[in-house]
Amino acid sequence: MTWPAFRAYGRVVARAPGLALALAVFGCAAAPGAKSRVAQGERGTPASAVVSDDGFALAVRDLLLSEPGSAERATRLTAVEARQMVRAAARFKSRSGERGLAAVTGGLYLVRVGDPVQGLRGPAAADALEAASRDLALRGDEGRSLALYDLLFQAAGEAQRPAISAHVRAIDDWTRDAIATGGAVASAGARERVAVRRRLLEPSAVALSEAVRAAAEWLQRAVLLRDEFRKTRVQPSREEGMEAWRAIDVGPVVLASLYLRDADFAGALAAVDQAQARELLAAEHPQFASALEAIVEERSVARCGDLLTQLRALTAHDARGDDDLEDDRDLFGAAAFAVAGECYRLDPTGPQAAVALAVAAGELGMAEATGALLLDAVRAHPEAGLASEAITLALAAMASEEEGGDPDASRRAFQAMQPLLAVVGQKALAGKVHPSAARLRAAMGEIELREGRIDRARALLSQSAQEERAGSVLLSLSRIEWRDGRPKAALDHLRAAVTADDANRDPALRGEILLMISDVTRDSGDAAAARTPLTQALKELVTSRNVKSADVRARVERVLARVLDRFGALQPAQRALERAYAAAPGDKHQAAQTIEILIGRAFVRGDIVTAREGLQRALAADLDGDDLVYFALWVRLLEKQLHAPSDGSPDRVFASTPEDSRWVATLARFGEGKLRGDELVSRAATPIQRYEALFYSAMDRRAAGDKKGGDELLRQVVAGTGVELSEVMLARDMLDPSHAQVGGLPPDVVLP
Repeated sequence: MTWPAFRAYGRVVARAPGLALALAVFGCAAAPGAKSRVAQGERGTPASAVVSDDGFALAVRDLLLSEPGSAERATRLTAVEARQMVRAAARFKSRSGERGLAAVTGGLYLVRVGDPVQGLRGPAAADALEAASRDLALRGDEGRSLALYDLLFQAAGEAQRPAISAHVRAIDDWTRDAIATGGAVASAGARERVAVRRRLLEPSAVALSEAVRAAAEWLQRAVLLRDEFRKTRVQPSREEGMEAWRAIDVGPVVLASLYLRDADFAGALAAVDQAQARELLAAEHPQFASALEAIVEERSVARCGDLLTQLRALTAHDARGDDDLEDDRDLFGAAAFAVAGECYRLDPTGPQAAVALAVAAGELGMAEATGALLLDAVRAHPEAGLASEAITLALAAMASEEEGGDPDASRRAFQAMQPLLAVVGQKALAGKVHPSAARLRAAMGEIELREGRIDRARALLSQSAQEERAGSVLLSLSRIEWRDGRPKAALDHLRAAVTADDANRDPALRGEILLMISDVTRDSGDAAAARTPLTQALKELVTSRNVKSADVRARVERVLARVLDRFGALQPAQRALERAYAAAPGDKHQAAQTIEILIGRAFVRGDIVTAREGLQRALAADLDGDDLVYFALWVRLLEKQLHAPSDGSPDRVFASTPEDSRWVATLARFGEGKLRGDELVSRAATPIQRYEALFYSAMDRRAAGDKKGGDELLRQVVAGTGVELSEVMLARDMLDPSHAQVGGLPPDVVLP
């Protein structure tokens, strides 16, 4: 069990904002005097109807650069859509519904009315669209569900089409009944919402025309209600009044955005004119109206940027916290994505457009394209601010893919950054880029370490440490050296780590390093010398407990608990964990890390009561299902080891885990007793899975009375490449129960 998202001292990843917010922050306005068209960006790949995962990042970039309506765009679009649907289907299959839906949405946002949709046909597309449509139907999103069912009807075989048609009829019937209950404007607004959300994902002329018709009727009824009120001064119902206000406020922009979703500027202005809403648009959003009129007159980089500036303001949340326009923001975000894409096509070296698209790619299931989208801009503008933004986005992309269970995508995102890192490595930028290129390499090294790819991890972390001394990186390198049987090299790294800037700023990290120095020293046979760094860690952590940040306080208390365990101070260690749990009560990530230590130490000591209490806390905190399976497995193995009757909690966790291809589902079946230990090992597909399987098989053997056989497997776990696994630490402690004994607590420390 690893903690890729939660190891606070190991990563510095700035989270990218959501799509609407990202497009609100980053515009794409060109510099004054920009030409209407710059030279087209050079293609990184030939136009091909097939693209691999490795070629996906450049393929997305090249698609965005291709001319609308051209044969090149048609070919590239087919390839990108087909690959994106494969990726989306795989995400749904692995039960990553949010990531699957993001991938489907991102793929469809790239398609415009009139584009070929060959990439949306075939087995992968049908699977992806069916899973996404089911997901949206469960959310009550009738519009987007209809869009996907329409597309699925085209992709599916004849045998599936009757069932799809039945789904569409059911949604139509439900929507019609729901809409009929409101007043004239409210009913029109409900129809507009469904039609617009269908248009978001369905790139068809039918979906576009129906959305335009619904939006125009909604706006017309709102204007009539407003005029009637001005005449009679009779107050409409609150529902009617609020809906009329929304229509008059943003109705003309909605009409325009239905076409801007395809970067069709002339169509957008024509739709406003046809609804006789240009005067209203100019009154409510004068700058938007001017920007739209200007780009219709001349399609240029500067005017494209002006329009995006207006769209970004609409996608931002109201400063007053007004969320009445939430549905509209999705449309404005889709329109802003398309307009940003047009800015990029006109000038791929524009920093703001490149950054906006890179952020959007992360939100739309294409995070690994981040580096490829930013490359032209960073090459043209080798400036510290832009380079820092690029690395921040790349860190976020790599982290999001790993957290989604796809480390291969993290590797591809990192690989796509290599040309950009060459630019960042220029002498003129030395020391000015934060986070640095070294931080990016370290992040990838830590991902490889968590995946058990120890040679790759060592190379990346060593390169990072040579470029920039960081305590977190040196700590990781020390773990590798310790595992490789080189304690002196491990201690050299640790002594350098403890004086690094990040260790001096972060008391939890510094405590972790001092604890590691003690462990390595003790493991080398010098228990007396091991006491000195451990005492130093204890004193510093006790005085650092009252930091303001709840996250840091929780981390400090967890490290303090581990230090106290080394002194054999079990009850003070337990109190530290209680304080860690209380420090950030609403943070599931923090709770999971605290409960991991709580159950793990109970597991090693054979404390079934505390282990069960930890599992109950995890259930009460509604932690992630994967976390619960591991915790339940530890409790189940402890029950077997102690020959104690179960309280039923582990079985409930295992039963709630569906039978599918995920590794955590395989572990749940092992916990239920449906798989033997050797069968679990045989099903492991990665190094990390193998070492986890060996650990659980070892504990199964020990519970059955085969301590010798179990300990042999535990030694394989400790000697393996799963340096970051919780199971490695548990195995080490199981093999050496006296690991914590370095003498009693120092007398001059007052414990809380």
